[in-house]
Amino acid sequence: MRARGVAIRHQTERRVKRSVWRTMRGLLLLVLLAEVGTAMWRSPAFSVRQVVVEGIALTRPEQVVHEIRIGNGDSWVFLPASRIAHRIQRLPTVAEAVVSRGMPGKVIVRVFERQPIALLRTANGGYWVDERGVPFWKTERAQGMPTVRIDTPLPVALGQPIRSKSVQTALEILCRYSPEYQLPVAQIVVDREGNLCLNMREGLPLVKIGDSTELPRKMMRTAELWTQPQIIRQAEYLDVSCVDRPVWKPKENRKGAL
Repeated sequence: MRARGVAIRHQTERRVKRSVWRTMRGLLLLVLLAEVGTAMWRSPAFSVRQVVVEGIALTRPEQVVHEIRIGNGDSWVFLPASRIAHRIQRLPTVAEAVVSRGMPGKVIVRVFERQPIALLRTANGGYWVDERGVPFWKTERAQGMPTVRIDTPLPVALGQPIRSKSVQTALEILCRYSPEYQLPVAQIVVDREGNLCLNMREGLPLVKIGDSTELPRKMMRTAELWTQPQIIRQAEYLDVSCVDRPVWKPKENRKGAL
């Protein structure tokens, strides 16, 4: 029994020694990794020496540089790519940004700018807006795009979605229903009551939509009527604001029921 107790004690001592050695080895490895990381952080050989920005047209280069915030001697290895991309995406004209490392010392910033679908005309000026209803560029140039004109005061903040339901409805018509039904919409006017009117290209009759309620049915009804050339040639305007009883006004100033 005594010999067995001695053997168990020796085994326990060996296990304790191995555990202590493993702990010491782990600590030494951590110290080594910390030293290597510090050396790479401070070494000029691993610092950022070149930043390449791609994909900007409206965004000014100095805006991107300001949001990147890479200083002299900053580490290329420990570059906070996701945080830099998030800061760049706060710029009004930027929809998405991707930051990646190229060759050692080189950082590549790919910018994907917002794409305009319409010119929003307000009392405070014009703005390009994207499909999400985000105004991102102040301008009066439509450049062939349809326009959305709103007759009520509308607060606009670049990079922030428009909160007006009527404007969002107008943009939905331009993005979804106009291409789907091949409607030649040139301008959408939103009056003070929030009613929408579609002005068509080439002198074709305008379409009064009313408010945004039952929009899918109203647009489907408009598409159905638009396939009847005998009405389109004679009508001054179509009115589908009451979708179950649409009416039209002939150019001779007589009102007709559809």
